Amino acid sequence: MFHIKNEAEKATVYIYGTIGKDYWDEDSSNTAKNFSQTLDELGNRPIDIRIDSCGGDVYEGFAIASAIQRYEGQVTAYVDGMAASAASYIAIMADKVVMSSFAQFMIHNAWTFACGNAHELMDVIKQLEGLDDTIARLLATRTGSELDEIKAAMAAETWYTAEQALEAGFCDEVIETKQRNAACLDRDLMRNFKHVPDGLLEKSHDENNLPIEASSLVLGNHVYTIKE
Repeated sequence: MFHIKNEAEKATVYIYGTIGKDYWDEDSSNTAKNFSQTLDELGNRPIDIRIDSCGGDVYEGFAIASAIQRYEGQVTAYVDGMAASAASYIAIMADKVVMSSFAQFMIHNAWTFACGNAHELMDVIKQLEGLDDTIARLLATRTGSELDEIKAAMAAETWYTAEQALEAGFCDEVIETKQRNAACLDRDLMRNFKHVPDGLLEKSHDENNLPIEASSLVLGNHVYTIKE
């Protein structure tokens, strides 16, 4: 759920927690619908977006990124703790990206759980490949890097320190701040990542299994039905 701090000349919007709906903690949900409505209410004032998120639903991330892109006011994104997965391409849509010196930035290929016959699973593969290409193009446009370079980094699940993110072009400035652990509200998604830096994993919610029926597709933490 978005938290807003209104000031005379600008507003601050907090994206702390899951991108999309969090089924275990409603307060950690950050849906595209609520975010877009929030921006509409701000009247194009300059805004700061404070981010600490492990990611979530890829399509919710796309919609939030689009809302930032079309916002007419100045947007500065601050990565307070982490901008991982879907939160990464949300952050780079801002006019300026600032990271705390201890913050983390992570990009990776889209992942899912799926079940069904061979034809249905081939469709899932095509969808994931299309998502990877879309995300890679967003990141390459922001950084000026070669598309193949970004795709290789995504395939390797690459974690960047703030200084590494600055060098790679994902952020514009690094602010020196007192060391602490990233405070993302839900780390369950991080257990699916392969190369999480030491110290970033901590137990949060009890593990639960989402019900997945035949011919379904899970992207982020949402379940979609695959139609013929």
